[in-house]
Amino acid sequence: MGKVIKLNHITKIEGHARLDVKIENGVIKKCDLNIFEGNRFFEGIMQCEKFNELPPIGARICGVCSVVHLLTSTKAVENALNLKVSRQTELLRELIHLGGIIQSHVLHLYFLALPDYYGFDSAIKMASKHKDKISRALRMKKLGNLIVNIVGGRDVHPLTVVIGGISKFPTEDEMCSLKSELKKARKDFVQTVELFNSLKHPDFEFCVDYYALTDKKRYDLYDGKIHGLVHKEDDKECTSLCTIPTQDYEKHMNEFFQEKSTAEFAVMRGKTYMVGALPRICLNYEKLPKNIRKYIKFKLPSYNPFHNLNAQAIESLWCIDRCIEIIDKLGKIKKQKPKTYTVSAKKGIGASEAPRGILFHNYTLDKQGYCKKANITTPTSQNLRCMQESVRAFLPTILDKDKEEIKLDVEKLIRAYDPCISCSTHFLEMNWE
Repeated sequence: MGKVIKLNHITKIEGHARLDVKIENGVIKKCDLNIFEGNRFFEGIMQCEKFNELPPIGARICGVCSVVHLLTSTKAVENALNLKVSRQTELLRELIHLGGIIQSHVLHLYFLALPDYYGFDSAIKMASKHKDKISRALRMKKLGNLIVNIVGGRDVHPLTVVIGGISKFPTEDEMCSLKSELKKARKDFVQTVELFNSLKHPDFEFCVDYYALTDKKRYDLYDGKIHGLVHKEDDKECTSLCTIPTQDYEKHMNEFFQEKSTAEFAVMRGKTYMVGALPRICLNYEKLPKNIRKYIKFKLPSYNPFHNLNAQAIESLWCIDRCIEIIDKLGKIKKQKPKTYTVSAKKGIGASEAPRGILFHNYTLDKQGYCKKANITTPTSQNLRCMQESVRAFLPTILDKDKEEIKLDVEKLIRAYDPCISCSTHFLEMNWE
């Protein structure tokens, strides 16, 4: 005989959704992740817009990930224009990008995920007994904001990234001050890694293919080719690596809508897969500096989705060191005019590692430079099927617990993916039969 469990609105997540589960005699008969947040039609809005209007519109898809949407959209347009920017522009844009990664990772780790592990409904309630941790999080978030503000012109929706370059440059004093702040903040990021390494996660594995952008020489979140860690018949011991040129991603990815969902789901080469910090760490472990690798305490490759939290914390620490490295590489910043370009009818694809995984912006321009077609594929869209199927695999391992414990464990699993439902189309209403 079955039981009915209703889990109301899950908080601490971006967007709205419901999980429908049906269990008969301990067997999962149905596990459907239904996204019912309204479509916002950004791809439709972009059609017929001039090419230089696409990045500002694309950035508005998400208030949390506005930085990476702006940068990826700009890359897509520049690729359509056959436009290559200067090395200084690339470094300044990467610096903004890393600031955005820090903003998002800190928000997710401390304000959305951590309260679950300390038995609180929210970070506000948690602050009464763990003021030191919340204070640390606020300092870290402020630093991410500072990076984006100094280089991008404001904390959210940066202004300085334009087609062909950067419109306004930070001063030498601003960059020196930023470097000093980064060095002072490193201790907070080390303590964050140690904090999340101390958390106890369920002993759960969900073996899926991993994909991430990979640079040949170093750990990179800004650019690269698509690399995959793929499995034969879901056997984690039988793996191989594959490489997919970014411009060919559509040949391998299939996007589709699921009944009762307004968000796109995706499969790669016909299979469920995961993107995000954990796949990035697993695929690019050897490219991390030794002083960062030493903080990885789980076995690699890990197929425990909960380790995505640890991976985000480690990645945040790496971002600090990479920001300092970029400032040193930039040296004295020169004022450069944006590169000139010629408009023609062409397709352009941009890809970057967003906080939650690979983000694609794909535009087709006509000969006047107006957008004929736009396709944006977010990391959460790519992870939705993985989330759904991992919940299906996880539930049988916790059915002996009471309802509230089951609810919390399922919420923790889904939150570990750091989903941004609003970006892909507050979270989770869950009905059990």
